[in-house]
Amino acid sequence: MFTTLMMVVMTVSGCNGPNHFYAENSYFGERLPEGLRLARQANTQEVDLSRLASGTGGSETIGIGDVLEIQVAAGLNEDDQSKMAARVQNDGSISLPEIGTVNVAGIEPQGAEALIRAEAIRRELYRNPTVTVSIAHQRMNKVRVIGAVKEPGVYDLPPNASDVVSALAAAGGLAEDAGQKVEVRNPALRGRQPRPSVADGSEGTTVDTVSATSGADSMNSYTIDLISAAKAGDGQYSVQDGGVVMVEKRDPAPVFVQGLVKKPDRYDYPIGQDLHLLDALSMAGGTSNQLADKIFVIRQVAGSKNPAVIQISYRDAKRSADSNLRLGPGDVVSVEQTPATVLMDVVNIVRFGVTGSTQLF
Repeated sequence: MFTTLMMVVMTVSGCNGPNHFYAENSYFGERLPEGLRLARQANTQEVDLSRLASGTGGSETIGIGDVLEIQVAAGLNEDDQSKMAARVQNDGSISLPEIGTVNVAGIEPQGAEALIRAEAIRRELYRNPTVTVSIAHQRMNKVRVIGAVKEPGVYDLPPNASDVVSALAAAGGLAEDAGQKVEVRNPALRGRQPRPSVADGSEGTTVDTVSATSGADSMNSYTIDLISAAKAGDGQYSVQDGGVVMVEKRDPAPVFVQGLVKKPDRYDYPIGQDLHLLDALSMAGGTSNQLADKIFVIRQVAGSKNPAVIQISYRDAKRSADSNLRLGPGDVVSVEQTPATVLMDVVNIVRFGVTGSTQLF
């Protein structure tokens, strides 16, 4: 029995292949390349969405489809005052009796008052009229927001403030499982389409934070990387009437912890947070053997049919950031048996047997 036991203890199986790496420099194999080390997890909850907001005017800016109430007063008597309503046409103009056509889209009511007053004086209708303009009814864009937001639904947005940030704010903001990608689908309009913009309608240049496509379903779409776009901070992401904003929902694969741990199981990967090797071992209750030191992290590599096997020392992980490896979704953490752990198990078995035998007498 002693000979058999020693053979088990002294047996070391396996050999290093081309996909076998070490977390730190080692005489036994290649150090894990930087390309296989994972970057810090992106957290959309930390994104400054205000940097994506448009630079357009406030909600009082007159837009196409708005209904205006105009009052023109030439004196203090009611007979010297006239009231009228006018809808802003698609070309941005309103048509007023006797005064004629006045372009008012894109300006605030105070600006429209000055334009109407100047036109009335130019036509010699009034000498020094007082003009008051108010927005009686503002046309709204109906925008649907779906995906990883707190309150998905259909929302009314003023056309001059109909952008991605306003749509997300109306839906209560990003949910905890929101990803980086937001797709915006706008109804296709006839003619040439400028880069998605809520600034002044002028064409812009393409940037890396946006990719645009169009299809046969009468919808134009573009996709935003929230983190990259927030860093760029150009705020050029419009949503048109009937548009749809779809926020990516992240559902990362779990991390598996097995081998010499107290609670081997699959564990949810935290969204928007980093998960390191020691964190995973802690979730699994720690090691079940005091001498456990050899750990394999098995990671699928894009474009390769064979996974990478990363060997790590538990002792090194407690003192070194390189060894306390950042894990990714789908990683498998395996705390391996070694001659030392086998010997420890045997000692515990013998100790338990001796203790149990002693209690029998």
